[in-house]
Amino acid sequence: MYKLSSLQAARGLAALFVVAFHSLFINAKYVQGESLLPELFVFGQTGVDLFFVISGFVMVLAFRNKFGLKGQVAGFLKGRLLRIYPTYWVYFLALFFVAQIKPELVGGSQNGTVDMTSSFFLLPDSALPLLMVAWSLIHEVWFYLVFALILILPAKWMTHAFAFWLITIIGVSIFTHTSDNPYLRVMFHEFSIEFIFGALAGIAYLRLSLVTSPPLFSILLMVLAGLAGLVYALASDVVGDADVIQSITLERAFAIGGGYTLLLLAFALLEAKAKWMASGLLRSVGDMSYSLYLSHVLTLSVCGRLWVMTGLNGNSVWHALLFWAVSYTAVLVVAYFSYQLIERKLLNLSHHFRLPVRA
Repeated sequence: MYKLSSLQAARGLAALFVVAFHSLFINAKYVQGESLLPELFVFGQTGVDLFFVISGFVMVLAFRNKFGLKGQVAGFLKGRLLRIYPTYWVYFLALFFVAQIKPELVGGSQNGTVDMTSSFFLLPDSALPLLMVAWSLIHEVWFYLVFALILILPAKWMTHAFAFWLITIIGVSIFTHTSDNPYLRVMFHEFSIEFIFGALAGIAYLRLSLVTSPPLFSILLMVLAGLAGLVYALASDVVGDADVIQSITLERAFAIGGGYTLLLLAFALLEAKAKWMASGLLRSVGDMSYSLYLSHVLTLSVCGRLWVMTGLNGNSVWHALLFWAVSYTAVLVVAYFSYQLIERKLLNLSHHFRLPVRA
C-alpha cells in the first residue's frame, strides 16, 4: 500500500478535533470554563465523522487489487482486528482494574450500566463501552465486516455494492425509526454513509490519479464545495446536541461527511498531481492518532483532577486557556509514548500472527 501524506495529516486533524471537543466537558467539570472556550470546539466532535471517511478511503486504496480474489477475506479481517483490538485491550484492561479498586473513578456518567463482555469485544450494547470513546470502534468493526463481504465481489461490482449499501442506509433512515436494538442501530446507523462516501472517494481517486490528471481548477472546486458543506453544517447547527450514539441526521451525514470527503479527495489528488506534501507535524500526529484517540479522555481527566489540587480552577478566561494549553500538551505527550511503547510494539508483534494472503 502506498502512503498518502494527506491521509495521515487528516487523521491527525481528526484526532485533534475530538480532543478539542472533549476538552469542553473537562473544562466545565474542573475549571468551570465551558462558556470561555470557543463554540467552535463543539464542532470538534465531527472529527469522528472525518475518521469514518478516512477509513473508507483507506480500505479501498489498501485492498484495491484484492477484490474478487480467493483467500482474501480471512486475511483482511484478521489484519484489521489485530490492528484494533490489542492496543484497545491495553486501555480496556487498565480501566477494568481501576474499576475494581475505585469504581467511582470509572464510568461515572453511565451509572454502573457497562457490560464488560460487550466492551471487551466491542459489541453493540445499549450502554457505552467502559472506555467510552470506543463506541466509534464498534462502528469500525461493523464497517470491516461489510467491507469483507464486498471484498468477495469482483472489482467491477465494487461501486455497485457501495451504492446499494448507501441506498439501503438512506432508505432505512427515511422510512423507519431508530431501533432500540443496539445491533440494528449500528447496522443501519447514518455513520455508515460517511464510510461509504470515503470508499467511493477512494475509487474516484484511483481512477482520477492513475488514469487521468485532473486540472487544478477541478481540485479547487472540490475544496470549495467541501468547505461549503462544512460551513453550512456549522452555520445551521447540524451538529447540535444530538446523541450521535443513537443516530445522526441525513443532513449531517451529507453536509459533514460529504464535505470532509470532497476535501480529502481534493488534497489526495493535489498530492498525486503536484507532489504536494501535508504538514510533517500533522502527519506525526496522524501516525499516533489511534493512541491519541484511546488515551486522550483519560489524560484530560487526570489533568483535571491535578488541576483542582493546584487551586487554579477559577472561573476566568486565563484559567481556562492555561488549563487547555497544559492539558493539550499532556495529551500529545501521553499519546506519543503510548504509540511508541504500546501500539507500535503490539503492531510488530501482531505481524507474527497474520495469515498468509493468497494472491
